[in-house]
Amino acid sequence: MEYKDGRELWLDESMSHALTFLAKLIDSEEKRPLTETEENLKQLAATYCYLHNKAQEKGMLDSEGEEFLFKKEIIH
Repeated sequence: MEYKDGRELWLDESMSHALTFLAKLIDSEEKRPLTETEENLKQLAATYCYLHNKAQEKGMLDSEGEEFLFKKEIIH
C-alpha cells in the first residue's frame, strides 16, 4: 500500500477546489458583472492560491515540525 502525507493531500485538495471555484467565477465574470459577494469570494480563492504557492516556494510545506497535525494516509 502507498502512504502519503495527510497534510499534502488536504492542501492539494483545497488548492484544487480553490482553482475550480476561481475558474467558475472568472467564467461568470466574462458573462456578467459579479456581485460584491462573488467578487469577495473570487479574491479569497485567489489569495489562497497565492499563499499556498508562496508557502511551497519557501519550503514551509516540506518538513514535519512539532506542529504537524496530519499522519500518513493510506492511498486506496
